[in-house]
Amino acid sequence: MHRFFIGETGSLSISPGETLALPEKLAHQVHAVLHFNVGEQLILFDNSGTEYVCSVTQSSRSGIDVQVNEQRIGKREPALRVILCQGLLKSARFEFILEKGTELGVTTFVPTLCQRSLSGLEEAGPKKRQRWERIMQEATEQCGRSRVPELQAIQPLARILQELPSRTLAIMPWEEEEGQSLHQILQTLRTDWIPPTDHEPYTVMIFIGPEGGLTAEEVALAKEHGVQIVSLGSRILRAETAALATVANVIYDLEALILGTV
Repeated sequence: MHRFFIGETGSLSISPGETLALPEKLAHQVHAVLHFNVGEQLILFDNSGTEYVCSVTQSSRSGIDVQVNEQRIGKREPALRVILCQGLLKSARFEFILEKGTELGVTTFVPTLCQRSLSGLEEAGPKKRQRWERIMQEATEQCGRSRVPELQAIQPLARILQELPSRTLAIMPWEEEEGQSLHQILQTLRTDWIPPTDHEPYTVMIFIGPEGGLTAEEVALAKEHGVQIVSLGSRILRAETAALATVANVIYDLEALILGTV
């Protein structure tokens, strides 16, 4: 079943049994691009974690009407909160991370200004931000999630480190780290795991450098703020590979751990 983002929570009131007219751009996509016929089903979601199973009741150039058949809780959100602080990259590579990170389960993306970030990348205007948000929305629709990730404003690495939330596992892969690996950090966590008692989602912050990598000064500053510096292996990875490999390993290991204790 095709899935579509209908708008932020509170923008629409949707209840089972109601008939709903789809917004103009979405109606065009459903009618002119996907050629939905009367009776076909689709899923709408509104970033509240809720999904709505609907049937097309009217389909024409003038608009699309759907009837809401079922309201249900989305089941494909990760069991932990993953914040990816990604050093600014050239557009195509950063957009690739937004798309694939959304598919893997990243909750929040923080474009991060590092010492070796290329000049000019920090000047992301409204059009570029809209493009980034559209990429995340389309990836969310495709992969079955019920919430579009949050995209924060571009921030300097030093500021993010100063405002590091408490009770957060912060990880920074670095190609020059030889003391501990990501695998060791996750294994230790599995051994010493104590589930949260306040029902707040477990939070992991992942710091990935730009194309030129992180400097030794940036890594030292991260250590001062309690960030775990880790190795991803003996091979040097591109920024986008490092980001997605770290996200995938963290979610795979910790989601299974969390789900096994709730």
